[in-house]
Amino acid sequence: MIRFATLLVLVLVLMLVAVAPARAARSDWREMTVGHFHLYSTLRDASTRNIARQLQVFEQTVGKLLQSDDGLPDVPTLIYILDEKDFQKYAVDRPGLGGFFDEGVASNFLVINGEMDFDAVKITVFHEYTHFIQRNTRTMRLPPWYAEGYAELFSSFRMFKDVATIGELPRGVGVSLEKFDWIPMERLLAVKQSDPEYRAEKLMPQFYSEAWALVHLLLFDDKTLVVPTYEYLSNVDLGFPEPEAFKQSFPFDKAGLDEAVKKLVRGELIRIKKITFRDPVEVDQAPISKMTVAQADTAMARLTFMLGRPPAVVDPLMLAALKESSSESPIVALSARIAAHVHDKAELNSVRTLAADETIGVQERIDLADALLADGGTAETGKMAFALLDGTVHAANPPIEAVMLWARAAGLEDVPAAKLIEVLEPASQRAPH
Repeated sequence: MIRFATLLVLVLVLMLVAVAPARAARSDWREMTVGHFHLYSTLRDASTRNIARQLQVFEQTVGKLLQSDDGLPDVPTLIYILDEKDFQKYAVDRPGLGGFFDEGVASNFLVINGEMDFDAVKITVFHEYTHFIQRNTRTMRLPPWYAEGYAELFSSFRMFKDVATIGELPRGVGVSLEKFDWIPMERLLAVKQSDPEYRAEKLMPQFYSEAWALVHLLLFDDKTLVVPTYEYLSNVDLGFPEPEAFKQSFPFDKAGLDEAVKKLVRGELIRIKKITFRDPVEVDQAPISKMTVAQADTAMARLTFMLGRPPAVVDPLMLAALKESSSESPIVALSARIAAHVHDKAELNSVRTLAADETIGVQERIDLADALLADGGTAETGKMAFALLDGTVHAANPPIEAVMLWARAAGLEDVPAAKLIEVLEPASQRAPH
């Protein structure tokens, strides 16, 4: 094991040449798991629980309102609550962000600047998380005005004690509506993702604000419009021209809708929903554990690697973790994965050594299998990856990523179709749309 870690350190050092060392200040991290949320946090226990609780209740609330027969996908969401220096240095790729949500095929990443007021950060976080729920609870293709208006509607989600409030005016929306550079409803309904109202920075605030007001009117403020709205969305999804879908669904023309939305905005009187949670929230009982500096550096390395950050960002974090603890299998397995993908350097003998350890966990097996298959795989590496994951995928509710890698390895192994279907069919029911 020590020889394996030493080889990886030497490989990375030779490839890096001269890279500034990672900041060794991640000494106050903690982690907790609740449902499929896994949090890494620099905040104290109470503040970490508060954010986790809001996220869990938000998911339950939006998920319930958007629920379909499919349910939400069974994939983990890794939540990083960072100090500002780490957030700015490693997480953001553009200025002005306090948090963001990155949706992946097998896992999601939600990253938050823990030194900012969460009430401000959560607007972006909840907006993007609503999109994730939308995409995975319905197969219907939603027009931009509805998708964005609904996400804006839930971005103002607020939790106080056991009561969740939905539908209040989000920050930023009121400013755009006060300017009243009005986009007629006829145009708003026709906007596509390629249009300037959806893409141009100057036009987007008005589009998003009016979309919020329209969805609010249709779903919250006039209950008689809920059924026509879903009929309209269904007709658009079926391929009806937008004007025809509107005419068939609503009892008024677009000029009448325009006036109704303006009246809602000018009247400054909107309906809100309040939901009381009578059962205890799971997060209140979830344990929180301290992390070592090596574990925190490894978690940061995984975040930057999965977000596709360049080697100059990822490598110092991985090197620091290996330097701090070169014998922990989770650290060594991730370093092998990063070396194989980022540097096209797979140490098969070393990977084979760790893969032979039957005590390694599921995440280590996933990381090692991904390292083995990084370049497409061969008969040899496919056999190794298949053996690593075969037991995992036949357990109850295996990670979707493990199933995906196992299926790739099975393709190199020429596994019978019946054995593939046995694993893939139940996993497909749990995977994102």
